[in-house]
Amino acid sequence: MTPTRRKKARSTSEIRFYPNDPDAPVGLQPATPVSPSASEPSFTIDGPRYAPAPYAPGTLAFQYWQGEVALARTIRVWEDLFDRDFTQWHDGRPLRVRLRAGKDLNAFYDRKSLQFFYDIDQKTGRTVYAAESLDIVAHEAGHAVLDVYQPGFWSTADLETASFHEAFADCSALLVTLTDPAVRRALLEEAAGAWDRSNQVSRLAEALGRAIYDNFGPGAVSDPTRLRDARNGFRYALPDTLPPGAGDTELAAEPHSFSRVFTGAFYDALVWVLASALKKMEGDEAVEHARRLLGRLLARAIEKLPPGSARYGDIGALMRGTDQIEEGGLATAGIEAGFARHGIELPALPGEKAGRKRGRKQGAGRLSPLRALDPERPGGLAAIRAALHLPASAKLARHSTPLRSREGSREQLLHVHEFPIRHRSLGAFSGIIIRVPCGCTLTRAGSGEVLDLTLAPHPHPGPAELLRSIRPWIRMGAIHPVRGVRAPSRELFRERKPFRLTAEGLLERVYFD
Repeated sequence: MTPTRRKKARSTSEIRFYPNDPDAPVGLQPATPVSPSASEPSFTIDGPRYAPAPYAPGTLAFQYWQGEVALARTIRVWEDLFDRDFTQWHDGRPLRVRLRAGKDLNAFYDRKSLQFFYDIDQKTGRTVYAAESLDIVAHEAGHAVLDVYQPGFWSTADLETASFHEAFADCSALLVTLTDPAVRRALLEEAAGAWDRSNQVSRLAEALGRAIYDNFGPGAVSDPTRLRDARNGFRYALPDTLPPGAGDTELAAEPHSFSRVFTGAFYDALVWVLASALKKMEGDEAVEHARRLLGRLLARAIEKLPPGSARYGDIGALMRGTDQIEEGGLATAGIEAGFARHGIELPALPGEKAGRKRGRKQGAGRLSPLRALDPERPGGLAAIRAALHLPASAKLARHSTPLRSREGSREQLLHVHEFPIRHRSLGAFSGIIIRVPCGCTLTRAGSGEVLDLTLAPHPHPGPAELLRSIRPWIRMGAIHPVRGVRAPSRELFRERKPFRLTAEGLLERVYFD
């Protein structure tokens, strides 16, 4: 069918909508579609456009409006949290949305599209549609949002960066569902102050998790009430020291598994702020306060983070630093408690004693704020290259975007080094080439003055470190072994191959699911 673009006309007709997940207790709620702003990045839903009406779940008309509203909410949540509009997706074109991309219990983002699948729960006989879950739509759209702000995270072989992509997508699901008043009321009633327990917001993709459990057993998903749970006890370990895969009661290097460490820390910080706010505010107001504060701190961290690799400790430190500067430290104790509970070390604040650290570092405190460097000043680019540990001839790609709701701009300077890895233990993958990025992110005031600059120097990895970075992906079976394969992303998705190799052997990502 020919894709149809969203029309700009406002409608007052109500639809029925899942503001969380089809299996969440909050259930279906009435909603009024809101016309998109001309400044929003566009998406194109495959198939006919349906007039707004209270359609039944399971119908394509229902899924059209469920997807339309869930995507619109996700875009507006992140525009609010980043405090600026983003007018286009990664490649500048409308994002194609396929609501029924085929039979599977999954969904993915591949820079050109969001594709949602469906399948039958063999135990209940119900057809489970990924597109009917706001959790799943906001998760996949979260990948697309992060790709706008940090495109350098896409093809890196770094496990923690790939895992953060998944964690950010799960945080997107949490933050979008909490915008709904019915969800907030249901959460407060269910939790009854017991924030140390799992609840309908912390549980993600309940219907999909149930179907996977019913179809594939507890080895695939241990708890039939969810796919993942933001309320968890997983603690940080260097991902390359973990097994490549494991049951979901254990932590593994596989990004969906390892993402739960950051998601858990973020969720714990959010409910700490919520519990504190409930002492001073009414329930609904307190939930919205906690959601917006923690979401804004996460957005600011993404905005400030340099291109290259994402470290959980660095992101937590940037969240806490923004809280100290812009929010008077309202969330600092919660961030520290949440990240500590999950074993993520944050550097000591100025005036505090730093604890002793042993062994390889997590990466917390690795970022260097360098306000004095300005690439527009004479010698500025040379100084940045030196600070990045790059030769004077190294190329730096520059990308600048305006801060539309604030005066000023954000600029990233990125250098990518390609390393071939040759080792007999890699078998047919010997000679694979991986990208190792480095760079800086700076924020300018409307006057042009550099307000903030964070830097991630070139790590100059040795042969052993390069081997450590690629082996887990090979053990997971995540890389298509044929060089130069140009199969559509959906085919590689069905083979569970998120990476492929160019004809030259360069590793490139195909999708995040």
